[in-house]
Amino acid sequence: MTERIVIADGDADTASIAAFERDRRELLRRGFALGGAAIAASSVSLLLSVRNAFAQATGDAAILERSIQLENLSVLTYETVIAGDLLSPALARTARRLRDHEREHAQTLTTALTDLGGTAPAPAKGVAEIDEVAEGLGDVKTRADVLNFAIELETAAVAAYHEAHGKLIEARLLQTVASIMANEGQHLVVLRMAAGQDPVPNAFETGAS
Repeated sequence: MTERIVIADGDADTASIAAFERDRRELLRRGFALGGAAIAASSVSLLLSVRNAFAQATGDAAILERSIQLENLSVLTYETVIAGDLLSPALARTARRLRDHEREHAQTLTTALTDLGGTAPAPAKGVAEIDEVAEGLGDVKTRADVLNFAIELETAAVAAYHEAHGKLIEARLLQTVASIMANEGQHLVVLRMAAGQDPVPNAFETGAS
């Protein structure tokens, strides 16, 4: 008997929705989990901050607002490190590409929130606003510092979207978040390779400490 998946958009008994849900679950099983040893000690407060923010969000609109805030912080982080002139030309190109991805994520999430009747939070402004969530960007002095900070932020993003996946109701939002989470995982691989780290240190990655 075919498993029936109940979601806000209706009882998902069509082949396409059921296939998506199977793929989503497989993504969560295979795509994302960090062992505690792979996370720097400085990441813990950031991960807890993100986890707490998403744990407090109730309803799809609130989760989307938290997600947009995180994407806006990511955009500003990449813009700040690019302007800091600490990166090689090749790494600066990579940072610009990742920034553009985060900007696209924010736009996609904003459209979804608007469709629900919500209003997107304002874009992040200044390092002080980043420090409210992820302290340390103002202390970044070297290429290694940049990479470590970006890895921590992307790890928190994976944790956020993993958390969101357990709480979202509408199927279209689950699909959107699954795609974004996969892209954040790709960012982690790129950044770890640039930092000379194991790009895939564990078989599963949820951003958990």
